[in-house]
Amino acid sequence: MQAGILVNPFPGLRSFEPEEDHLFFGREKQIDELLRRLRSSRFLSVIGTSGSGKSSLVRSGLIPSLHSGFMVNAGPGWRVAVLRPGDNPLTNLAESLNARDVLGSDEDQSSTNRVLLDVTLRRSTLGLVEAFRQAQVPPTENLLVVVDQFEELFRFRHSCQNENFRDEAVAFVKLLLEATRQEEVPIYVVLTMRSDFIGDCMEYPGLPEAVNAGLYLVPRMTRDELRSAITGPVAVVGGRIAPRLVTRLLNDVGDDCDQLPALQHALMRTWDHWQKSGNANEPMDVADYEAIGTLEHALSLHAEEAYQETGSDKNRRIAERMFKALTDTYSDQRGVRRPTSIVELAAICESPEPEVIQIVEIFRQRGRCFLMPPVRVPLGSRSIIDISHESLMRCWERLIAWAEEERRSAEFYMRLSKASAWFEEKTGGLWRDPELEFGLRWWVENQPTVAWSERYDGSFMRVVDFLDLSKTERDRAAAADAKERRKKLMLTQWAAGVLAVLLIGVGYLAYLAHKESSRAANNLEEARKAADGVLAIVGSQATSVADMPAMNSFRQQLLAQSQSFYQELANLESTDEGVRADMALSNSRLGDIDRIQGILPDAESLYNKAIGQYASLAKDYPAIAEYREELGYVYNFLGETLRVQPTRASDAEKAYDNALNVQQPLASATLGNAHYQQELARTYYNRGILRYATQDPGNSESDFDQAIQLLSPLVSKATDPSTAEELARVYNNMGNLLRAKGKSSWADATKDFTNAISTDATVVKNNPSIPEYKLELAYYYDDFALLLMDENQLDQAQTSNLQTLNLIEDLAAPAPSLSIELANVHNIRAQIMEGTDPKQAMANCQQSLEILNQVKKSQNVGDLSDLQRVFRDLGYDYADLADRSLKSGSRANAQAALNDLSLLLPDLSDQDRTTLNKYYEQLHDKIARTN
Repeated sequence: MQAGILVNPFPGLRSFEPEEDHLFFGREKQIDELLRRLRSSRFLSVIGTSGSGKSSLVRSGLIPSLHSGFMVNAGPGWRVAVLRPGDNPLTNLAESLNARDVLGSDEDQSSTNRVLLDVTLRRSTLGLVEAFRQAQVPPTENLLVVVDQFEELFRFRHSCQNENFRDEAVAFVKLLLEATRQEEVPIYVVLTMRSDFIGDCMEYPGLPEAVNAGLYLVPRMTRDELRSAITGPVAVVGGRIAPRLVTRLLNDVGDDCDQLPALQHALMRTWDHWQKSGNANEPMDVADYEAIGTLEHALSLHAEEAYQETGSDKNRRIAERMFKALTDTYSDQRGVRRPTSIVELAAICESPEPEVIQIVEIFRQRGRCFLMPPVRVPLGSRSIIDISHESLMRCWERLIAWAEEERRSAEFYMRLSKASAWFEEKTGGLWRDPELEFGLRWWVENQPTVAWSERYDGSFMRVVDFLDLSKTERDRAAAADAKERRKKLMLTQWAAGVLAVLLIGVGYLAYLAHKESSRAANNLEEARKAADGVLAIVGSQATSVADMPAMNSFRQQLLAQSQSFYQELANLESTDEGVRADMALSNSRLGDIDRIQGILPDAESLYNKAIGQYASLAKDYPAIAEYREELGYVYNFLGETLRVQPTRASDAEKAYDNALNVQQPLASATLGNAHYQQELARTYYNRGILRYATQDPGNSESDFDQAIQLLSPLVSKATDPSTAEELARVYNNMGNLLRAKGKSSWADATKDFTNAISTDATVVKNNPSIPEYKLELAYYYDDFALLLMDENQLDQAQTSNLQTLNLIEDLAAPAPSLSIELANVHNIRAQIMEGTDPKQAMANCQQSLEILNQVKKSQNVGDLSDLQRVFRDLGYDYADLADRSLKSGSRANAQAALNDLSLLLPDLSDQDRTTLNKYYEQLHDKIARTN
């Protein structure tokens, strides 16, 4: 017999049909068990994992056996209605009952009869019984209702926006249950359902009990049964298969018997390749199997072949939109099929129906059957297109990526929809950047349509209006802020001009100092003052120029020039007091430059050299207080250099102690000298920070208190805002320290945070063009929000956090590097709202995640530890949300939070990833146990 004339006996991805029972092998024992259970329970639930062969077992095993009379008590007279619930379970039930061989009538009256069936089903919970009676079925006939893919009902119920549709799902279940409880007419129900959805049955009264009573869990096929399923169909059509290929197939399937559709598809492809190869005298063999990609790749390669056959970019775009519409991982991330009519697909794809049908035909042609209905069924506007099996969703790499894109797109659209609803209800505001920018970009990239949006939410025009209003308001605000930005730019340009003049002055005066010996001392002093001015201004501009590459480069140039000048002075050799003082100052300033640039070992060495020089000067000239002042300064900043090195804490404290030993007598001897008081306060403050970090809160609190007592009297008299700025910092640190001590200290912490905010708010008011002051004020508001959250004063916490959000958003517009801080604000906002408004908490987490991902993609990420820290805090927020959602019974919300947590795990440090991964696994197990 020629191989070319043999019919391919393998169906591929689709299920076996009743008329193909002669090709259905390996399930004989299971068919007998189904018949036995159906005799004892009219409601039979066939449960198994995706790919375990549930549908084929019922369609090609149970149904033909019933028609053959193997259920003796019931006889061979069976009318079988097969349906899937879809989005209209009652309508689909009426449609299946209306078939001529079920409860239908002549073709001329088919439409009328279907309407009558629909009305009867909806009339009462006994509607199915009434429909059977009205059809006047002979007493020897039985009715079997097969509800395939029953899990669609759960997706349908959760995803539909109309409450009436949800009621229809409940009514559908009641119809089935009541029909099998009564015994007056012979109605039987068989449903197939994926085992991972069995927990969802709890949503329907009476369904869990019925499922339990008639449960049949589809067992794994044994190796011998699989062998029969492979070799049996080949023998029926007269083909041959090499024993080694059978063994290879059995080994590739292994213990994963949920790959039956993939196995059938691989066999179908192997058979086709064997016939096309022209080896009619040889059996189908391993070479044919490997040529189609084996079990691992055959499905993906075949689907990709069909995709490439679509031809043009336009057709590929139709295919992409079509498959995205046919898969659903949004309403349930386990993934289910979503049958859709041709007319709906045409609307979603924004293409004429003939073009959509042309693409469908490519994917359902003979030998492919990726889409249903089978190729023999003609397609029209009302034809329902469906993916033939979930295996395609798991194996086709391109479809996996599409499904993930669709899920994310749907999630973002629903965020937009909720935000627009809150705005309409006056419980939320318009979007601002960066959220608005993400929204506008998403809209351009995805080009959503009304038909697409209605699958998730019927508020398309409200979303459009919301985005338009948000963009209009952003543009208006941008125009209003243009003058302010120009003023800031002028200020920056002025600062650059000052720095440039100082730079010229440094170079020119240093030149004169070397060339004009008669005026050397005077010019050297002028050059030193100019260099000090450069260093002071450059240090103060650190934050404001962080996002201006040109200014940053200029700042580095100035530091280099100042460094060059000071090195010239430091290398002088003289016993002259003035030269010795310049040498000491130069080493001190060189230490400052290295500290600013993060070169800590060099800074430490230079500070120690300066300490030795100033100590010698103070001993030789005790009447000159300036040398002791500078000695205290150098000790203090040596402590600052050592403090940021975790292993040098004791050395840092010793440096601070030495500074205080110098500064305390100096401040006591000159009580009217505000500068000495402020220098002393700064050292107490710095030592307090060190002590707090080294778990010495008692002494830390004492140091902060000393700093507050020294600075408070100075603020009202000071003309320099730095005094008030430092006082605000001390108040805020004291507040954080007291907050950590616990509930007994919260009242005092509240006072300190309030003092920090009011003090810095005055500084901001008097200096509105300096961004550093606004940034610090934002931090103080956020720290206060965390305390209020501890006290469970959530409304006040939200208000304080909102102040932070407004300040950071204002600063982040001209300074994108502050986006990390903006994400951190959203993290804290999520923590505040976890207990009172989980939806808003989740929205803030999503905003934080989007901002952090944008920062990660940019080329301007500074210290990665800061980015990882905020990612870590976001991870804990997601873990807390997942835990709270589980405790409140919202499994879907818990799973959504957990999925987002998994996405950010790669961005964490190794230590944080290990810790959060444990939380992830624990929560994942809890969610699994709720199934």
